[in-house]
Amino acid sequence: MLTRDRANSTITTIAEIREFLGDRLSTATSVREQHGKDQTWAAGAPPDAVAFVRDTLEVQKIVTICARHQTPVIAYGTGTSLEGNVNAPEGGLCMDLMGRNEILEVNAGDLDVTGQPGVTLVNAGG
Repeated sequence: MLTRDRANSTITTIAEIREFLGDRLSTATSVREQHGKDQTWAAGAPPDAVAFVRDTLEVQKIVTICARHQTPVIAYGTGTSLEGNVNAPEGGLCMDLMGRNEILEVNAGDLDVTGQPGVTLVNAGG
């Protein structure tokens, strides 16, 4: 249940994050709806805002701010989850990690690849 204190806390969270992300923080309804629904049968629940992060420092700053204000954080990769992982029934902030799409290491001998959370088969050459 969203209380008045929690609503004010979320507004404060969004304002603080907007200070350093600028237009990479969206509260647009269509963006929020896209990030609150995955491939599951469940209807989904949108977050209060979506942050499009580029690096680890931004992720750390967002998590620190959200923790301080007790705002839920939802990580979003590509939205292909089948378990409802990106649903935000309590609202909160969704971090879109698609911009973090670099291959960090290829281990041909082990047949594995280490990549950032936004890596897809297209990025991996699949």
